[in-house]
Amino acid sequence: MGRNKKIVSIGGGGFTHETDESLDQFILKQINIKNLKIGFLPTASKDDNQKINLFYKRFENINSQLSHFNLCSKIDGFKEWFLNKDLIYVGGGNTFYMLEIWKKNNLIKIFKEGYNNGIILSGVSAGAICWFDWMLSDSKGLGFKPLRGINLISGSCTPHASEGNRINQFQNDIKNSKLPEGIAIDDGVAVLFIDGKPSEVYSSRKNHDAYFIDKNKKISLKEHIKKNYE
Repeated sequence: MGRNKKIVSIGGGGFTHETDESLDQFILKQINIKNLKIGFLPTASKDDNQKINLFYKRFENINSQLSHFNLCSKIDGFKEWFLNKDLIYVGGGNTFYMLEIWKKNNLIKIFKEGYNNGIILSGVSAGAICWFDWMLSDSKGLGFKPLRGINLISGSCTPHASEGNRINQFQNDIKNSKLPEGIAIDDGVAVLFIDGKPSEVYSSRKNHDAYFIDKNKKISLKEHIKKNYE
């Protein structure tokens, strides 16, 4: 029997922000392989060297094979690199910019192939929401607007839900049918999805959570999981 398909979405924080170290640990806990092969994609930050350095610094002592891929400057060899990983971490930044590179170079099918093969996909902010059908993003520079994702998880998502104006817009867009029902994730919070369904919520910050939102309500995602998936 194959491995479960797993995605870990972090609303904000983690190694690229040099905060909430336990969020990174939560991701590592999802896979029990020695000499783990971890790949970092800093595309949304335009391959920012500081974030790349923070990736190596954070994971250098856990007996893993670490590498990153600068998609902003080259595509050749990406498929071989990607499909040879156990865990992929997608950094934050400009979601629209990142997705345009993925689409333009026909890379989305590689992400889907890796996901179906059991590679764990994870990320923060842009790297948390890109996996959904839809997301709320300000990455086009026009305020918070709906944006299409790559369709590995149904529904919609927004990160940084601890920002009041963002979650208010997300709720309004769902209520007004601009976005399908979805999940909002606070900073300092990670959500594990197994086979496309929310399975576990982990928070590294007091009173920070993730939420399920539809046209009628906003409830703790933990409560939603308990009611629907346990």
